Amino acid sequence: MFLVDSQRRVVFMNDGCQSLTGWALSEVVGAVCEFKSSGDAASLEALTGALCPPQQTFDGQTGHVVRYFVHRTTGKTISRMVHFHPLGTDDRTDFVIGIVTALSASTQTADTRIITQVHAELAALRHGLRQRYGSDSILTNSSAMRRVIDQVEAARQSRVAVHVCGEKGTGKEHVARVIHYSSDLGQRAFVPIQCRLLPANELREAIRRIVESDWEERLPIAALQPGCVFLNDVDALPRDVQQRMFEFLSSARGAAFRANVRLVSASRCDLDDAHADERLSDEFYYLITSLQIVTTPLRHRMDDLRILAQHFLEQRNRDRSKQATGFSAEVWLQFEEYNWPGNLDELDEVIYEALLNSDGPVIRADHLPFRLRTGLDAQRLGPLTDGPIEALEPLLERVERDQIQRALEQAKGNKTKAARILKITRPNLYRRMETLGLSDSEGTE
Repeated sequence: MFLVDSQRRVVFMNDGCQSLTGWALSEVVGAVCEFKSSGDAASLEALTGALCPPQQTFDGQTGHVVRYFVHRTTGKTISRMVHFHPLGTDDRTDFVIGIVTALSASTQTADTRIITQVHAELAALRHGLRQRYGSDSILTNSSAMRRVIDQVEAARQSRVAVHVCGEKGTGKEHVARVIHYSSDLGQRAFVPIQCRLLPANELREAIRRIVESDWEERLPIAALQPGCVFLNDVDALPRDVQQRMFEFLSSARGAAFRANVRLVSASRCDLDDAHADERLSDEFYYLITSLQIVTTPLRHRMDDLRILAQHFLEQRNRDRSKQATGFSAEVWLQFEEYNWPGNLDELDEVIYEALLNSDGPVIRADHLPFRLRTGLDAQRLGPLTDGPIEALEPLLERVERDQIQRALEQAKGNKTKAARILKITRPNLYRRMETLGLSDSEGTE
């Protein structure tokens, strides 16, 4: 058994709990419990995630949750049922006691099994990626994104220019940061430049300062010197700035700059199109595309959806007084039906809004933002079917006749009022009625 105070700090673990986890009481006391997974499954963060009481326990309710414990020394993973009981007065919980028992399948609900399974999968995936790449920040089981990880690994071991292409929200800047911070230049600064958002004069000045400054002289501290220049929406970079960068980087001084600063760019469209229509010069195009990486939209990597959703939820748990542990089965169904046009950014935003709307440890369907539900309804209806293309003149004539008749009805036959409604002159109305063959026998002046 173990004891957690109202601030989610561990205050006690008995011998049985220390034996189960491989952690000594003195090493754990004072650690704050947050329900989140860690790339190192035997870390203190992973242990406190398993010890973290569900939110309803702090609200005075007993909770029974399946948790996974990884022994610190042996690495053996054991699933156990943890019974959480609040201790305190009727209106306040001072402590939560956790009692760890053998797992009984009959005590699990469907939602509990889903939550604990996804949490365990996320922890295992983080651990595997950290072992292979030294980073746990690109989470995937899909073959397309595995290829991205392999390309990131190749890029970080060199200084070549990298271009990342993909839809909005697919994590292009994140990929650029992983390449930078996991490389030998990672102790230097990552400098993002938004080519589409910055006004042209500010963009030119930013590039000028980067290529003309003597950074080692101006900023002797390595962490303040640029180690990666990230040109986002690079296809919006003006041609004169492209030429200036190419000339600088091709010079002897530019060669020294490239030895210490990596150039990474990104775009939403294929750069071949930007090159073909001459938005990018030949020299600049070949300069920035030594290695090209294509990020995959979320709708094409739905096998990763649960892992990614759990990751974003646990990231949002950080520094929150109330902790959410997972999603209901109904939420998963809606997530899997939605096509996520905003990709990872939209998934993160939806989870954040749902977390703000939640009133317990499990995100339910009624917690999801309204825009997701309307988006689902729109997807179910599908796009409007295209009808046959009509001849323009008969179509315009039919629309005009209908509008004039409606205006006359609203004006009770008064052509002056009808003309005012249609925002045309009365003589023009008479001419249009005559052309369309509309009778004026019932009209009045």
